[in-house]
Amino acid sequence: MKILAFMGSARKNKNTHNFLDIFKKRILKEKDEYKEIILRDLKFSGCISCYGCAKKPFCIVKDDLTKVYKYIEEADMIIFATPIYFNSLAGISKNFVDRTQVYWCRKYILKLPPIKEKIGIALINGGAPKQKDQFTGSELVFDHFFKVTSCKRHTIIEMDNTDKYPVSEKNEKLMQLLDKVDYDFKENKIYRLWGGEITSELE
Repeated sequence: MKILAFMGSARKNKNTHNFLDIFKKRILKEKDEYKEIILRDLKFSGCISCYGCAKKPFCIVKDDLTKVYKYIEEADMIIFATPIYFNSLAGISKNFVDRTQVYWCRKYILKLPPIKEKIGIALINGGAPKQKDQFTGSELVFDHFFKVTSCKRHTIIEMDNTDKYPVSEKNEKLMQLLDKVDYDFKENKIYRLWGGEITSELE
């Protein structure tokens, strides 16, 4: 399996990066091909709404994302880790997601076949204790992102209060949360660790 992971935080080796590292240990198999992209290390803009991708099935903006599109199209699984900023994705993560407009245009304007079907995983952590709609914005963004990138099956894993309880293998509640995940990824599902309580639901 070709697994493509995005680390969408401005900080390295902190909660979001740790979340990705812990999760990948649970899913990687010996024969898997794993590629990890640290978005903060790339030079790219957000979508400039030029609608070049509505005329041809590729993004005409030439920057560090040009090569990333190929990785997306070849992947069997996409893992996307991001912190919560203002009840949505971190800015660098949202800028990247907006650039996948190319796949929306491919499907709905150019009427071309979708890219390769894959599994989508979102790992989302919020520093604050659970608040109303804290994760709603990111859930909506990922729902659309998974659709345009042909993630027919997807799983979202959320954790709040990471300022007080950092993401770590020493965090027993987080380990319990990850123990509950169905790693066959047969259903679209959200797993949550909110206020110390672990829940899950089908989407």
